[in-house]
Amino acid sequence: MSKQPRYQPGPFRDTYGLGFLFPHQHSAGPLQRNRIIAAVSWDGDEAQFVNAAGLVVPCTALLDLPTTLARATRREYGAIIGDGQFAKPAHVLKALEGAGTLRKWVTYHFEPGDLRFYCDDDTAWEAHVQREVAPLDAKYMREAAEIERQLALRQQRHRIAVDDFAASLPALPSPEELEQRSQQRIAEERANLDQHRRALLEHDRRLSAWLQGELQMPPLLRGAA
Repeated sequence: MSKQPRYQPGPFRDTYGLGFLFPHQHSAGPLQRNRIIAAVSWDGDEAQFVNAAGLVVPCTALLDLPTTLARATRREYGAIIGDGQFAKPAHVLKALEGAGTLRKWVTYHFEPGDLRFYCDDDTAWEAHVQREVAPLDAKYMREAAEIERQLALRQQRHRIAVDDFAASLPALPSPEELEQRSQQRIAEERANLDQHRRALLEHDRRLSAWLQGELQMPPLLRGAA
């Protein structure tokens, strides 16, 4: 492992500051495949960090890396994985294998875990959307129940109150109006989530292109979170 000053805590240094993270370092919700470190190939000294798309990302191991590697869900012995412009070239891998030093390498794999998923997974994304709009459905049900309660109360009052008092009460939305309002809120929330997903996917696409050597400069981190 590269000797780093002890005032640099953490498992790795993000060379370009692009926001690479292990799955457990990310809050619950959608993940970008090209920003999440899903595997680390390590020989006890040198490390190669690999994202969930199988591309090597430009990160340097720090002193706390072994602590994070202990969280791996599985290990692959005698293997170095990863593609892209930052990956070890084929001739280097062949030389390691020929020298018998490839067996020193271990690849540690990491899974997203509960409530974390990749934003390009359609099924997982739709489940995420359903979780996000569920409170709006619940709010609609509460509002509908309150309207029914007030209508019942007004009917009771109207039987005992003068007409002027009944006429002075504020109008209540009809069940149709209430449902339409609720559906509009849900549609707006879905549109916002869809826009957010498109932004995540576009940034992830550009990051992938750079990691594969198709772009000269890395994409800006703005809008990636």
